[in-house]
Amino acid sequence: MNLEHLQTFLSVATTSSFTKAAESLDVSKGLVSRHIQKLEEHLGAKLFHRTTRKIDLTEAGHELFLKAQQIRMLSIEAEMRVKDLTHDLSGELKITAAPEFGQMLCRTIIPQFVSQFPEVDLRLNFDVDEKSVESGDFDIAIRAHEKLPQDVIAKNLGYIRNVLVCSPDFIAQHQATELIDIQALPFVLNNYKSEWNSLDLISGSQEFHVNVTGNLSANNYQTALALVMQDLGVASLPYYQVEEYLEQGRLYPLFPGWSVRAQKLSLIYAQKRVTPKKIMTFNQMVLNLLGERKQYLLPA
Repeated sequence: MNLEHLQTFLSVATTSSFTKAAESLDVSKGLVSRHIQKLEEHLGAKLFHRTTRKIDLTEAGHELFLKAQQIRMLSIEAEMRVKDLTHDLSGELKITAAPEFGQMLCRTIIPQFVSQFPEVDLRLNFDVDEKSVESGDFDIAIRAHEKLPQDVIAKNLGYIRNVLVCSPDFIAQHQATELIDIQALPFVLNNYKSEWNSLDLISGSQEFHVNVTGNLSANNYQTALALVMQDLGVASLPYYQVEEYLEQGRLYPLFPGWSVRAQKLSLIYAQKRVTPKKIMTFNQMVLNLLGERKQYLLPA
């Protein structure tokens, strides 16, 4: 059924006049007549009793009028729903990320987002454990996923750029002039995933691979940082986590011309027919930030 013809029928039935319907729709009376004729031909039923004085609905016309009203209400409801999703920056927005990336967001994007969009209630979860996006538990996840879940949209952001850091007092007591010296240094290892202790260092087109060792290990970067600050070893940590410590001289950059290519980072959100504007806005702020601070990531 042609919905434009149905809209014309509704207007005629509501106004009981072809002339008034034409004025309401801002079309010619002849076009209104043609729409009704085509609708009647399609349905194989007469919709109006017409006399020189008035227009009445037939039994078939009355039945169609009831259904057409329902269709119009569904159309209005659908339009309002889409506008709510795409235009309104309000309601709840649930975001999850690894702790270190989350802390960086709290220093950068989160204050800006809260200031610009005070009607959005942010629910933040910055935890080591991965949280579900596809089931609706969270709206946005910024994670290093080895295997992405189904029914999500994932934007590849690049590889997390780690750097080798230690305390100034530690480096004063240990010799490290060549990359090969890394093998002899005590590291604070990662016991969340042991393969993360196999480091791929890059500097321009040069690459260097090394397996590091040590008698201390931690299951998260924050603990590793605390141990490094106590002069207990070297650690491979995300640059965005240690940026301020390096600027303040509280950490020493070991081989600053080299970066560690860590995990691949993705921005993930559920696949929907219409993506809410609050999700699109926050995602774009993340992309803008990472575009400005290229030192946080390495290209994929």
